[in-house]
Amino acid sequence: MAKTKSGAWFIRMMLRTGRDRVGKTQEQIARACRVSTDTYRAYEAGRSSPHARNMEKLAKQCGYDEEMAEYMVKAADSRDEEWEALEANPRFNALYIALAEHFYGEIFKFDALMIPGLLQLQGYHYLVVRLAEPLANDEFMDGGWDFKETRIADIEARADRPIFQFLIGEAALIQLRMVSEELYQEQMAHLRRWARRPGVSIRILRGPVLAQRSNFSIYHVGKSPQAGPAIAYSEIVDSSWLIDDPKRIASYDEIRKILWKQAIRIEVYNDDDWRYSLA
Repeated sequence: MAKTKSGAWFIRMMLRTGRDRVGKTQEQIARACRVSTDTYRAYEAGRSSPHARNMEKLAKQCGYDEEMAEYMVKAADSRDEEWEALEANPRFNALYIALAEHFYGEIFKFDALMIPGLLQLQGYHYLVVRLAEPLANDEFMDGGWDFKETRIADIEARADRPIFQFLIGEAALIQLRMVSEELYQEQMAHLRRWARRPGVSIRILRGPVLAQRSNFSIYHVGKSPQAGPAIAYSEIVDSSWLIDDPKRIASYDEIRKILWKQAIRIEVYNDDDWRYSLA
């Protein structure tokens, strides 16, 4: 059984979204996995969580490959210390974040050096991100872009209106303009289009930022009845962290509020001032 609220939410939403994607009913999944329909309905409703020994079969019936099934098994079998290891796994965290973008009601993303993935143009991904990932091969880059496209499509398919706040360090824009003026203009136009979407706000943060505060996200329930517990997400050199401790999330929220007030709305940001930032 999943021993954390985050783990339990991940399991039930993976089951639900996978089943919807393959076009199966709850009854079909239950029959194939030899559980009652009421039992399976309880899994998706969050009233109970499947045992790890049944998870692989459930995952495969919902259309997941061996890698995805393995993460679902680990989440179902986690204890506190095992969850700590799982929450530091970058691939698992990417799967969790993709689900969070699909279901959470309030989402904040900050990156001081790069444009957040959801806002990137394809040209930015293959040029700027590739420069930032010198060891990445073509397969890695293609897989990364496919994953971003899937996340964007899921957000655009949402019937509700989640609140998105994107905070971008001006350094990311300066670096982009140095690489390609044409791509810079295209990307800026793309950011301004995103900012016109209902519920979306984008701000640019000028000035230096401490390294430990330069890249994090926060996900709150908001008005979404399908969201999981509040989480924060951050990255370091060799790992990433999915944080569900309320006290730590509150500290991230305090930093968010301070940085957000210091930033400039994308609608009034004067991109011709970039050269003065170098002085």
